[in-house]
Amino acid sequence: MRKRILVMLAAGVVGAITASLAVGAGPSPGLSFGGNGVSNGNVRYVTVLSGKSTLVTKINRQGGRVLRTLRLNGAWGIPLVAFDGTAEGLLADGRTLLLAQPLFSGQTLRKNTTFTLVNVAKMRVRRTIRLTGAYSFDALSPDGRYLYLVEYVSPEDPSLYRVRAYDLRQSKLLAKIVTDKRSWETGMRGSPVTRVWKDGWAYTLYGGSERPFIHALDTKSVEAVCIFMPWKGTPDGIFDYRLRTDGDDHLVVIGPRGRPLVVIDRQSFKVLSSVANP
Repeated sequence: MRKRILVMLAAGVVGAITASLAVGAGPSPGLSFGGNGVSNGNVRYVTVLSGKSTLVTKINRQGGRVLRTLRLNGAWGIPLVAFDGTAEGLLADGRTLLLAQPLFSGQTLRKNTTFTLVNVAKMRVRRTIRLTGAYSFDALSPDGRYLYLVEYVSPEDPSLYRVRAYDLRQSKLLAKIVTDKRSWETGMRGSPVTRVWKDGWAYTLYGGSERPFIHALDTKSVEAVCIFMPWKGTPDGIFDYRLRTDGDDHLVVIGPRGRPLVVIDRQSFKVLSSVANP
């Protein structure tokens, strides 16, 4: 009987994966329901909506067999961090998965935000984080100490946001705003296009604003640098661009046909070369 249930569940998960859904609004790419989820070794984790609840599913990557499931009340998804479909939320220990709820409640931003941390080894809720205000997931530090969040500061203007840090060890939201010390500007606008990690830094290309930029987040030190792209406006095809690091440890913005459009020194954050009209 148990085998039959698992087979039926696997079929349901496959169907949900085929109908992969990403729910987002404003600058946030939202959450992944179905799809590829996040992977760790030979397993991957996927969230699937099931009526008024969510199935957190552990799947063997070789063959797609469902290994374990957890049912949570409400809609919980794996956070997307860029519109290229990149999902994150698995802590460095490989045993803890952060899940988030949709940013909007109806047509308005949430007044309160809850994140759930699931022990995916035992498939049970480990802890919850409750915050006043509207927040979405941004990143996790490699040591598992800091959870970085995007805070939406205006209910009337969801395109305006800033980056905050939550100390998971001390269970508190840090008072400081994560800013570029060279300007101290706290407010940001734009949509995350693509992300790449290197040495504890999360580099995210933002577009859809007056001037595209890369948000370089030092997740170990709770610091950030904004690197503005050498273009007066956002190129039409920017959502097809990708970020990579090359053999010289440079940060490179790649065009849709693999063409390097911008090369950046990761140490000085200076643009070394660029294409004038991408």
